[in-house]
Amino acid sequence: MGDFDYETLLDRARKNIPDNISTRSRWRLPEPQILIEGSNTIFRNFNDVVSMMDRDENHVYQYILNDLGTSGSRDGPRARFKGRIPPKRIKKTIANYVNSYIKCTQCKSPDTAFVREDRTTLLKCQACGATRPVKL
Repeated sequence: MGDFDYETLLDRARKNIPDNISTRSRWRLPEPQILIEGSNTIFRNFNDVVSMMDRDENHVYQYILNDLGTSGSRDGPRARFKGRIPPKRIKKTIANYVNSYIKCTQCKSPDTAFVREDRTTLLKCQACGATRPVKL
């Protein structure tokens, strides 16, 4: 270990950090593709959006249904909602979900996970280590 000085080790560590980790805006959700078909609203790329969130798709789906106050169904990669729901409203619901269940309130990192502690579910940040309770 004595062969390396601090600066050499630091340079080596910086060189080994992948670009996508060192750039701040790496986490972007795909734009929701919303179609209104008759009296239904279809979220065409529901699965793509949820897979970027790294959350349980049923949890996200139930949250959207509750927030919109409607019923719906899932079919393949799509989600269908009863009623003509403005795309802006669905985007706002997704933003609310991200702020409630994904983003760290301390450092704004999306690298978080649910952790059970006793009977409480916490949102734990992988980047800064902060935790906060969440209701699932």
